Amino acid sequence: MQQLRKLVGNTASKERRKLFRQPHLQDTIRCMSAQETPTIEKNKIPFVIPKGTFGQPTYHTHPHLIKEEHLTWGVTQAEYKKRRETLVAKLVAESENMHNTHIVVIPAARKQYMSDKIPYVFRQHSDFFYLTGCLEPSAILVLMKPAQTDKFKSILFVHDKDAHAELWEGPRTGCTAAARLFCMDECRPVENFNTYLNKLTTNSKPAVLWYHNEEPANPDIHNAVRGTLRGDVNITLSDPKRALHFMRVIKSPAEIELMKETCYIGSQSINMAMACTKPGISEHMVNAVLEYSCKQGGAEHLAFPPVVAGGARATHIHYVANNQLLNANEMILVDSGSQHWMYNSDISRTWPVAGKFSKHHRILYELVLTVQKRLIELLGEQRPALDKLFDSMCRLLGKHLKEEGIISKTLEGQELYSLIYICGLYCLLMVPRVTQYVCPQRAYRLCPHHVSHYLGLDVHDAPLVRRNIPVCTNMIVTVEPGIYIRPDDTTVPKEFRGVGIRVEDDVLITDKEPVVLTEDCVKEVADIEAIVGKHTL
Repeated sequence: MQQLRKLVGNTASKERRKLFRQPHLQDTIRCMSAQETPTIEKNKIPFVIPKGTFGQPTYHTHPHLIKEEHLTWGVTQAEYKKRRETLVAKLVAESENMHNTHIVVIPAARKQYMSDKIPYVFRQHSDFFYLTGCLEPSAILVLMKPAQTDKFKSILFVHDKDAHAELWEGPRTGCTAAARLFCMDECRPVENFNTYLNKLTTNSKPAVLWYHNEEPANPDIHNAVRGTLRGDVNITLSDPKRALHFMRVIKSPAEIELMKETCYIGSQSINMAMACTKPGISEHMVNAVLEYSCKQGGAEHLAFPPVVAGGARATHIHYVANNQLLNANEMILVDSGSQHWMYNSDISRTWPVAGKFSKHHRILYELVLTVQKRLIELLGEQRPALDKLFDSMCRLLGKHLKEEGIISKTLEGQELYSLIYICGLYCLLMVPRVTQYVCPQRAYRLCPHHVSHYLGLDVHDAPLVRRNIPVCTNMIVTVEPGIYIRPDDTTVPKEFRGVGIRVEDDVLITDKEPVVLTEDCVKEVADIEAIVGKHTL
């Protein structure tokens, strides 16, 4: 392992390694008490992490995971509180009923079971975590701003202490400690939520109830929340999710440090997978290396089921069976990432199983890599919307494929453009406006996915922020051009068929040049050939 780290380290500049291993930024956000207006600074509530054993790690119990004064890795109580204040201010400002009472309900995720009594690994709901830092299941955040005042109250509902339940499931934070740990005005038992919400809505009319009604995070409370409306014209239902996503898409300094860490972990796991790749091993083995390396590096788990696709299987965009053997004459495409304290990396690399690119594999690979590097430059030069970046990818791929003779040199204009242009899965599902373009079915053959998406707490982060707005400072996006040529595609020369190639990095938009957070994951031909197969399992 140490030899591999030395080998990988030599592929990155000293300055870049310094950037990625620098100490965590100290959070400087100061937050007002809920009893103050934003302009008053007196009577500030001190932010203190209480001692004790709770339902999640703290500095006192897990100093190897969390720094002093932080609630979660790199993020303070003050920052979580400031996010709640920002959300309430945005919702009230955007509402047509700004002078009414505003009640915001944000549920946590509940436990999910794969079979009787066998739970899936719990994953907190991203919106709830973003506002609280709380990792306990089935909790509920309520923010209540009465009419005719700028003040609001934060109430957190959690499972209270229960010796019998904790015997089986581990410690709970409980209501008393949760109020201090998460800096809430009140904490109540989750069993009292229905009664509390009914009373609150009855006594607060007219009111706006902010609740995400589609795909509820916790179906157990969904009917209770919906029931408070009861056809009452004095209670208006609105959705807070769009405002939350526009907050989440812009990363704070603490979030950027989290993203640097998870991108470093994900990068090194793919470097290790390259080093362990040899002809004859299985895709499943590479999958295992990815998962082991991520957890060894500090991630809780992989960000998503990885794609580990050898040969022509790489032309299936979301191939996750990962159960075939790897042959010496094949390339392998890996799309993987790590999740570290809820924040995700998303990286794709393609490399030769035997450690040496063939002539035609190298032509295709360097073509995709050249396009990707230019797209990253365009993010800094033009700050385009991601849809515009996608347009640029189509044109660049078409130009280079034509120059290499992979597609007909007689194709011109819209005919060339439409061969590459995406009209496929992601655009139809995520970007409805793209469907205005009329493209032939063969467009799917070369690149049936978008070139970029936002990244953060979710792999496809902040989906309500559409990709038709210009990128801006402190957004983190992927850049992932690819080429997928099926074995039966007779429109390209035979030597290029049955190959899928994607190169994907995670990129931070700054006031200057973009910063590639996954730069430690090797992608130059010489660096890849220097690593592949050099480590023995």
